[in-house]
Formats: sequence, C-alpha cells, structure tokens
Amino acid sequence: FPILIASEESLQELNRRLEHKGKDAISMSRFRPNIVVKGLKESFGEDYWKAIQIGGIHGPILHIVKGCPRCKQSCTDQTTGIRFDEPLETLKDFRALNARNKEDVYFAQNVVLQPGSEWKGVKVGDPVKVLTKGDPIWDIDAVQAE
Repeated sequence: FPILIASEESLQELNRRLEHKGKDAISMSRFRPNIVVKGLKESFGEDYWKAIQIGGIHGPILHIVKGCPRCKQSCTDQTTGIRFDEPLETLKDFRALNARNKEDVYFAQNVVLQPGSEWKGVKVGDPVKVLTKGDPIWDIDAVQAE
C-alpha cells in the first residue's frame, strides 16, 4: 500500500501501556507512517475511517483500505538499529486480530488515493475531514471479497 496513516492518540495509548509495564515509550518512527494525524477524540479512531480528505475541499481524498499488520520491523529502533521485543508484545495485549491469534497485531491504517483525486501533497497542519466511517477491516481477504 502506498500510504500509511497513524494517529498521535494511538501512539500515546500504546506508550501509556508500555510505561505501565515499566518499559520505555517509543517514537512514531518505529511504525514508519507517511501521514500522522492528531486531535482525535479517542485512540485508534482512525480504525473506523473509510474515506478522508486532507487540506480542505481541494485536497486529496484518501480511502482507508485495512489495518496494517505489524512485523518485527516495528521492534527496531530506527536510529540505533537495535531490535527489541516491543511494541509487538504489548500490541498483542490489545491489538491482536482475535483471542486465538495473538500473532497478527495491527497499528495504523493502509490507505490509497481515490482514483481521479489529484495529489498535490499535504503539509503539517492541514485539516483532516472524515468523509465516511465504518467497521474496521483487518485482513486482505476481507478487502478482496468486497
């Protein structure tokens, strides 16, 4: 997927849980999103977005396709190259696909540009308007079936 979007509120919730376990907070760079939003009323609110527009009425329209499954790459400090068990261990506590499958954990959303929507870029501080919401999708099989 060409675009990954995450929210500061979601990272704050993850860091709250890490610190509660006596572990260090992590930076957003561990997830490598292209776009980071802030100002959501609740953490992981982006899970329920289906379409958004960034930068006003002439800004690009983006469609949220599915949650992004996380791998060991998110456990690597992007500055030092040191690999840790976190954040995957903590994400397994509350972001696993289901109780039986703790290996598939999700953080952030995979996004595509709406066909015909012109991409002139986005910048820090651009407003984000949620155009539609719906139930989250977590795996590609569900996307292909639609």
